[in-house]
Amino acid sequence: MINQLIRISTLLLAIIFSTTGYIGSVTVTALVAREVIPNQLYVGLPMAIAVGGGIMGTRIIGYLSKRYSMLQSLVGAYLVGGIGALVLFLSILYDSTTLILLGSFILGVGHSATLQTRYFASFVVSNTYKNIALSVAVWFSAFGSIFGPSAVGLFSNFFAEMFNSELIVGYILAFMGMFSAGLILFLFTDKKSALRTKNIIQTPKEGKKVNNSANSLSSMLVINHVIMVLIMSATPLHLKDIGEDIVTVGNIITVHTLGMFFFAPFIGKFVDKVGISIPARIGSLIMLASCLLTLRSTNILYLGLGLFLLGLGWNFTFISISSAISYFSTKYATDLNIKSDMYVFAGSAFAHLMLGFSYFNLGYRTIASLGMLISLWLVIKALRLNKLIETL
Repeated sequence: MINQLIRISTLLLAIIFSTTGYIGSVTVTALVAREVIPNQLYVGLPMAIAVGGGIMGTRIIGYLSKRYSMLQSLVGAYLVGGIGALVLFLSILYDSTTLILLGSFILGVGHSATLQTRYFASFVVSNTYKNIALSVAVWFSAFGSIFGPSAVGLFSNFFAEMFNSELIVGYILAFMGMFSAGLILFLFTDKKSALRTKNIIQTPKEGKKVNNSANSLSSMLVINHVIMVLIMSATPLHLKDIGEDIVTVGNIITVHTLGMFFFAPFIGKFVDKVGISIPARIGSLIMLASCLLTLRSTNILYLGLGLFLLGLGWNFTFISISSAISYFSTKYATDLNIKSDMYVFAGSAFAHLMLGFSYFNLGYRTIASLGMLISLWLVIKALRLNKLIETL
């Protein structure tokens, strides 16, 4: 077990740094957009553009990992993401809509590397430890996702005195996190590591039924992510509108991301023990419960608990479905992991694009109600997972 974790140790460190930076930037971006972009209906546009960068980054990583190596693809994406964070930093200094959109796209390329590390971690360990490696990689995101929003609250006043903006700290964290992640992988990955090899993908020979199963898995991953993004991205705006400060915003996002990542190893072991279907059902039901709690939107206690459960429900479904996708990608030597993340990015982009319209025209409670309806669809899909898994 220890030897297997050593194989992915540099990946795990990279995840901590890159997640710290990216979640730090997510904490402030909607608020920055509200100040920089003239029309408040477009406050979700920068994050939607970032998702577009994620789609591009996923394609680039897929290509480079096949042509050169998994390591080179990740290092390149992380360093590009660092440049994006620098552009976002400048967008605040120059109050520039163009720079915030450009920087968001480039930073999204870096974030795609963070998401792909969970699959690469499962690819480079032995078959017995694939689910554990994937869940541990997700778990290490917890460290960064806690440090990121917390650091925003902790250092916002310090950097506000230097740059006249309490929000600029999010992009300083993103710059440091992305560059550190790339340098760690480049400098400290073992010369014999499987990360230095190409990601072998063949033309799959699975039939129509198996293709349908793959599409169903991808759709569940997408819907799970869309529900989470829809509510999470509107929360900083809502908190500001009910009179809370940036420290409270950081604390609520920290609680949310704690639910998203902290319990990943335990969920991974649970998936190993009982299979994919039960954890996915638990996740969808927790997601539904979280949407009900966020309807109490003016109560910080209920809101914090709702956001925590939103992250926890996402975690259960994310780990279980990602495990199935990892198994599928290995068994059929296909790039379902790349395609699935691209679909997730597309769904996330849609949710972010709708943020301004949905929040300012419909309100936070309506967004929570919409999340509840979508969660019901996820529950129904999870209940039918057993039949789907039999075709893999």
